[in-house]
Amino acid sequence: MRIGFCSGYDEGRMAFAAEAGFDGLEIFANEEMLTTDGAKRTKELLDKHGIVLLSLFHFQNYGADDPAAADQAVKNMMKAIKVCKIMGTNIVTCNAFAAGANRDEQLKHYKKTFGKFAKAAEDNGVKIAIENCPHGRKNLGFSPPMWEKMFNEVPSPAIGLEFDPSHLVWMFIDWLPALYQFGDRVYMFHAKDTEIRHEVLSREGITAPGWWRYRLPGWGQVDWKKVISALHDIGYKGDMSIEHEDPVYGGALTDKGLRMGLSHLRSLI
Repeated sequence: MRIGFCSGYDEGRMAFAAEAGFDGLEIFANEEMLTTDGAKRTKELLDKHGIVLLSLFHFQNYGADDPAAADQAVKNMMKAIKVCKIMGTNIVTCNAFAAGANRDEQLKHYKKTFGKFAKAAEDNGVKIAIENCPHGRKNLGFSPPMWEKMFNEVPSPAIGLEFDPSHLVWMFIDWLPALYQFGDRVYMFHAKDTEIRHEVLSREGITAPGWWRYRLPGWGQVDWKKVISALHDIGYKGDMSIEHEDPVYGGALTDKGLRMGLSHLRSLI
């Protein structure tokens, strides 16, 4: 199982990843990367530093209020599906953003847009992994019941999950049975943890800011031994990407935090 971390398109981060012992990166796509020439240049830079692209993250809103922005997001996602293999990956990660005033309308929009994405992915030998951050519940793929609805609406095996236990922790959803239930649809894994700050929660309740916070793997509530064991149980053949949003090891300590997260995961794999 290869380990990387989430990054923007930045040669400096590629160099750090290689120096720190990471296998690769999950890179947030920019417009340059979505052209054939841009994809080739990206692959050349990755090869230069001896690392790989674990997945290409396309973060745009397919259900944006501005129709032109939503249309461009769809077009860019189609480009990502077509060029990602040039960069060495067949995994495109994203969020299931969908337009609509209620869940039924959003699912209808999701079926239309992700139906197109699934067909393009199938034609290009690509998998689409939907990350489960709620984003204010704008991302449909935030919970196991919604995953069932999404996979029923678009049953293509080209559509799956970028499983991230950290979001399920603060929603008080048991991530372990969810991982087993949807194991055959997990195509990418976000290594991120969540710390429940019980001293804040018990005093101020869930309306208080800061009763939970994201942490590096091993510094929160997630049992990473159980994560690795479950991934082996379900036959997971994919990779793991640290999404570093830990405020304790942010800023000047960002690289130290990434090294810590990598060390913890390596000790278990």
